[in-house]
Amino acid sequence: MLKLEGNGLEPSEIVKDLSAKYGVSQRMIYKDFETRSDWQPPVQEMEKSLLKARNRHEQLYRKAIIAYAQAKTDGARLASLNLLRQINVELVELAGAKFQSVEDSEEISIKWEDPKVVKNSNDKV
Repeated sequence: MLKLEGNGLEPSEIVKDLSAKYGVSQRMIYKDFETRSDWQPPVQEMEKSLLKARNRHEQLYRKAIIAYAQAKTDGARLASLNLLRQINVELVELAGAKFQSVEDSEEISIKWEDPKVVKNSNDKV
């Protein structure tokens, strides 16, 4: 509602659009207009908080990328990758996504091998 209003639509157009989009009565949408002084301030405050959290996650992500690029050991690279993955998961959760649990049979194991070590061992064979 707030987004449509911000785009310059009239209340009657907003009511018509939202009623059709969400399959609710137009009266319910008009009721939201009538009670907006109750719900609008908390919604806008929540949006500000979510934006702050998202910005902080983006800063952490940038720092984790730098840590990965500067990592001198495989362990440090793996830790950086794990941190990048966790930051992505948290951002998706902040956006409202829900994850399904992964069963044990679907688990994937990845082994990191240093290309130099692999090349040397292949040369010896």
